[in-house]
Amino acid sequence: MSRRVRRRTNLSDGDDKCPIILPSVSASPEDDAPVTSSSVHWTSLPDDTVVQLFSCLSYPDRASLSSTCRSWHHLSASPCLWTSLDLRAHRCGPETAVALANRCVALRRLRFRGADSAASVIHLHARDLREISGDGCRDITDATLSVLAARHEALESLQIGPDPCERITSDAVRHVALCCSGLRRLRLSGVREIDGNAVNALARHCTGLEEIAFIDCGAIDETALGNVTSIRFLSLAGTRSLKWSSAAVSWSKLPNLVGLDVSRTDASPGAVSRLLSSSKSLKALCALNCAALEEEWNHNASAFSNKKDKLLVALFTDVFKGIASIFADITASNERAVFREWRLDDQGQGFG
Repeated sequence: MSRRVRRRTNLSDGDDKCPIILPSVSASPEDDAPVTSSSVHWTSLPDDTVVQLFSCLSYPDRASLSSTCRSWHHLSASPCLWTSLDLRAHRCGPETAVALANRCVALRRLRFRGADSAASVIHLHARDLREISGDGCRDITDATLSVLAARHEALESLQIGPDPCERITSDAVRHVALCCSGLRRLRLSGVREIDGNAVNALARHCTGLEEIAFIDCGAIDETALGNVTSIRFLSLAGTRSLKWSSAAVSWSKLPNLVGLDVSRTDASPGAVSRLLSSSKSLKALCALNCAALEEEWNHNASAFSNKKDKLLVALFTDVFKGIASIFADITASNERAVFREWRLDDQGQGFG
């Protein structure tokens, strides 16, 4: 907030020397009468206007403006202003969380940075929280993740990464499954092992789970993943020690699997070929930086010709052409602009 705005707003409610000057509107465009001005005191602004003003401010500016008067302090706590909270640029300790608690009753989406912030989130008392996203949480523990799940049973999305969570074990994953039955998206990075019991708990309790991303993990029970029949998008990028023959058999039977990412893994050519040929629902398989697949392609360019209209994204395929084929409005002349067009579409400015 600028120094001038802060100085104007810190004046008392009874000070009549700080009006907002609003030009009056002519009765008709043809009216040549001079435009006059009328004074409107800032405390007489409609509540909706003030709330809209608060929604355009950063958290520090919002706090400064809320200290102007009692009325604006009350409006600054309107639930509609606190449905989403991004604390990544701020240190969120227990004291900060307690101070924000009375404003976070309607909080739905939360982003934070660091394991200390993750431990403080429980003090927000945001029982209806639906999305949690934390990064820089290298030191997050089973206890912290389990408490997050227990205190926020309405969670639909839980994403912790991309820093490795080496202190997280299968116990915490099972606890998440037991507490958050409405979970639809789960993303964890750098977990050393996610055993079959944890994966089966997700399959049994989270029946609407559509997205799973276990990135750069040490070991995962690939057979148990075949029991998560609700899954649509599965990413195991950077995960090693997978038994690919078992994985191909289990995953090809998943009835709803649309997208699979095995980039930066030791995926075998036989497993990828089987997934492309056997899976009835699979539409796209991403296999970037997979040495075994690239070596197989160099020896036999037709190794993965059994794609059956499925999209294989790899370094030896035309990535831009493949992705552009998903979008009907992308022509051959602008295939390499697909990512720019995709971004514009997300902003409501591109193709629809």
